[in-house]
Amino acid sequence: MKKILGNTVRICDFISEWSGRLLSWLIGILVLFLVYETVLRYFFNINVAWVYDMSYMLGGTAIAIGASMALKNGKHVRVDIFYTKLSISNRAIMDIVLGVLIFVPLMYFAFNNSLESAYVSWVRKEHIMSGNWRPPIYPLKMAIPLTFLLLLIQGIGEISKSILILLNREGQHGN
Repeated sequence: MKKILGNTVRICDFISEWSGRLLSWLIGILVLFLVYETVLRYFFNINVAWVYDMSYMLGGTAIAIGASMALKNGKHVRVDIFYTKLSISNRAIMDIVLGVLIFVPLMYFAFNNSLESAYVSWVRKEHIMSGNWRPPIYPLKMAIPLTFLLLLIQGIGEISKSILILLNREGQHGN
């Protein structure tokens, strides 16, 4: 059981780490676009309208998909006022209960609904209706179900970590 849980944790952590590192490159591209736009605007008085759309597309995608890496690294917000006062075992129990009852079903539901919405957007070849450029939005909408899928995977990894904590603590008391 511990071996299966350990492998689950390693796989989930690897997926979150890999996706977060891969998407972090979008931030570098975003910075290049913003520098390009700033130089053109301030030194040459040229307005580059597409940079605004690209900035929220790239930035939003990087932040959303990076959420699973943040979950893996414990960077999401908790109600620490209560959580930090709990013992390690009680924290693990709380993480398991809330993960199974709330987090996993919510991520599964969000994944299914956003996947349907992204699919419809892709089929319609949907474009943003604001601004001059009107870029396609359907690739960005595919990032939404991907975000929820990655969070679901990492959520399973976090629940597995908590179960391992309980199993290891139980083993310590049994000796």
